[in-house]
Amino acid sequence: MKANSPIMVYLERNRMIEDYLGYSVYMRYAAGLSYFNSAVLMAQRRGVGFAASERTWRKRFGREIKPGAVPLLVMKPFAPLELFFEACDTYSPNDEALPEWIAEDHASIPQLSHRTFALRSEPIARMLSRHGIWYDEREMGELAGGTMEYADPPLWMSVYHNKGYERVQTHYAMVVNARRSPEEKAAAIFHEIGHLLCGHLPQDEALKKVSWISLSIPKRDIDMLSLEQKEYEAETACMLIMNGLGYAYDRSAYLDGYLVNGQRPAYDLGMAVAAADQFLGWMSTDPELRHSVPSLI
Repeated sequence: MKANSPIMVYLERNRMIEDYLGYSVYMRYAAGLSYFNSAVLMAQRRGVGFAASERTWRKRFGREIKPGAVPLLVMKPFAPLELFFEACDTYSPNDEALPEWIAEDHASIPQLSHRTFALRSEPIARMLSRHGIWYDEREMGELAGGTMEYADPPLWMSVYHNKGYERVQTHYAMVVNARRSPEEKAAAIFHEIGHLLCGHLPQDEALKKVSWISLSIPKRDIDMLSLEQKEYEAETACMLIMNGLGYAYDRSAYLDGYLVNGQRPAYDLGMAVAAADQFLGWMSTDPELRHSVPSLI
């Protein structure tokens, strides 16, 4: 997603950001829809509820699309567009009711789980290496979570690819506090990956040339970004990743430490959304981690 995405600017201008954050988490958790596509839906229809393709309604819910229903457009992987329909645009030939968890109004979004955190850092570390990110855990001070640095000279690491290991150099190095709990380690990883995928580090030009490493980092004028903007983007990406995995996560107290004159800095929400989508996309296709990305369907 480009900086200052027109869709996010539209939602901001129309005071829809808070609604969008809740709705996008619901649709990610309930339907596996990307955060970006949730923004696309909201920009087309304010107050939109659960929506899905005609195929999904028919195959999974036994429902048909009402005559004359107006579709919504979303971006489809490996294809231009797909048509989505809201629950209110469907009907059951057998007169069956909708599943209770499908909300036509996102005010009915179910609460995220407060269950015990069950994600370990080891498989995440292996996934990070497959995307060109060197990872390590070390004992740090009580208040430290982790760091994401541009290492120069670059580090060597062995990356599993095509049924074997290949040696790759990378400038991207993440270190997490080994003293933290599994949940705190995961949050630190998600925050630090937010810094990287939001474009807060220099570009690793050599790594871009490794075609099988899937890593998309936006080019930005880093010198023009304040500490407050960077922290808001990274921590918002972390929150979206945690929520997308079905875990309640609220770091408003942390973000309050980066207010500017008592106000939220002018950070780019679109960058945080794109970062969260990219990372959750990695997880959903990773053989060790895809089971961790939940869906109610």
